[in-house]
Amino acid sequence: MSKTAARVSRLYEVMDLMLDSVGDPLALKSLAASASYSSFHFDRIFRELTGFSACEYQRKRRLRRAAHLLRHEPDVPIVRIAQDCGFPSNAAFAKAFKQQFAMSAKAWREGGWRDYMDQQVGRESDVSFFVAEPDNLEAILAPYCPPEPGTIAARIAVRNLPALTLRYQRFFGQSGAALSFACHDFIQERETADGLPASTPWYGVFDEDPGFTGEREYCYDFGCADDTVLDPGLGLRVLPAGTYACLDFDDEWPRFRSMYEDWLDRQAVWRLDSTRPHIQKVERTPEGRWRGWLALPIKKR
Repeated sequence: MSKTAARVSRLYEVMDLMLDSVGDPLALKSLAASASYSSFHFDRIFRELTGFSACEYQRKRRLRRAAHLLRHEPDVPIVRIAQDCGFPSNAAFAKAFKQQFAMSAKAWREGGWRDYMDQQVGRESDVSFFVAEPDNLEAILAPYCPPEPGTIAARIAVRNLPALTLRYQRFFGQSGAALSFACHDFIQERETADGLPASTPWYGVFDEDPGFTGEREYCYDFGCADDTVLDPGLGLRVLPAGTYACLDFDDEWPRFRSMYEDWLDRQAVWRLDSTRPHIQKVERTPEGRWRGWLALPIKKR
């Protein structure tokens, strides 16, 4: 394994550890040690990879997790969410949340999240699907249009998906067309390097609400579950088994947002499970079309 590949692989592992412990105090020295770096070098390399210092990156992730919970866990008190997301006091949380989202946590919970998603984050980060072909710009650039009421909900099936081990490339600071092109290039690289067939299933993984994450903060894992892919420069993660709301598609590119708005936000039985990621699957048909599914992690209310 090259030094660069080993460094990236270790940083992937540390970032996943940070996500799993988003509510815990950030021990920069321990994180650096787990990646075999001094604190100084770890923070420098982390910034090179993500564009943020480790502390800033974790702070933003905590705030996005809080925003996520405020929307999807309406019965949990704001003070509890602040504690669960690692803030030492409600005052510290209130100040940080307002700096990040330009409104109070209470205003966010009461519907401000929709204004933020529409006006500040914008369409680019809402393109939470994967467009396989780089000449398919029409689908990428089209503005979001809410579905006819009930049309997406009628297509959603609740399924128990098995665990899946993924070899992946992590993409930072890219969304929309840039991310789609990057994933397309990655497929071509892996097909050439590993001899993967054209019908190989590919998976995109997003650990946060796509609508709340700006382009600079976008973190997207994309790869396949083929155990013949052994590139040491790729990350390795297990997608957890569990209950998901699934939307199948064939030669179209639906968005997670339509699943939220037409199904999840109207649910009396299910709510989002923020402990598991959003998952997308795409594969080529024998005719050369792309099909797959989007999967929202859910749990009983």
